[in-house]
Amino acid sequence: MAVITQINLDVRRRGAMSGVLTLGSLDPAFAAAARLDSGPMVLDLRSVEFVEPAGLCGLAVLLEKLLEDSGEVGLSLSRRDVAAYLERMDFFRLFGERVRVNLDLSPLEERRRRDPGTLQELVNFHTEEEIPAIIQRISDILENRGYLLRERVAVCSVLSEVCSNATEHSASPCGAFAAVQAYQHIVSGARRRGEEVLIAIADGGVGIRRTLLRNPALAEHVVTDNDALRHALEMGVSGTGEVGRGGGLTLVAQIATRSGGSLSLRSGTGRVTVYESRRNSRNVPDFPGTFVRVSLPRLATGDGRRG
Repeated sequence: MAVITQINLDVRRRGAMSGVLTLGSLDPAFAAAARLDSGPMVLDLRSVEFVEPAGLCGLAVLLEKLLEDSGEVGLSLSRRDVAAYLERMDFFRLFGERVRVNLDLSPLEERRRRDPGTLQELVNFHTEEEIPAIIQRISDILENRGYLLRERVAVCSVLSEVCSNATEHSASPCGAFAAVQAYQHIVSGARRRGEEVLIAIADGGVGIRRTLLRNPALAEHVVTDNDALRHALEMGVSGTGEVGRGGGLTLVAQIATRSGGSLSLRSGTGRVTVYESRRNSRNVPDFPGTFVRVSLPRLATGDGRRG
């Protein structure tokens, strides 16, 4: 009988992100995936109480890697509301036939879905032709939350470039994933009054450093993954070196930080997060591809910003 390997997560038990499945929660699983041999695996999600789009997209990329390596993967859930959310976000439509789940999911399939105006379900895309529908959905969500036309155009134009990069550079059979949700409360960081839109895009491809190394002029500047991420956030930097290419991530960061939000960029063993007044970088377990998380909060009146 084959030995089943259990992979645990690092879900915070205190603070604003307590119990939330984020990309960082999956770090132990990505680290384990890099060193484990093939064989049946179970990903332990029993400590998860809440799932945000970044955690959802990260989970999708992780499962693609585990399925490629082991061929047999299970999920262990303890909260039916978490399973219900995953079903609502179309997670089981993409993975239900490919992974084993310890809960009976059949009652969830009969639930009546609520107004979809606040979210873009987890979507898997491979080609440029699929991107306009994703971007239109994001625009609809932003409009539903009261974002002005100029704000929606700016956000969606640069996110379209991010999605295009995912299909152009990822070279991954699993393609890329995107998920969006608008919340009536601030999800990221300190608890503040207001609402927030979270956007996550991830792929399991070659990563930013290998993409930038296609441009010989950048070779000595992208020695590490964090070097590559910092350069990718500069205007005009691209793997092709073509005039007019690159800059999408820079603009996303500017838009997000103007609203008090953030841009988090991750690839390989690097992670860079851009806030309004600072930029943090750190080494992390290897992420097989590129990950982008955008936080767009709208703070309530009285918190120092426009509500």
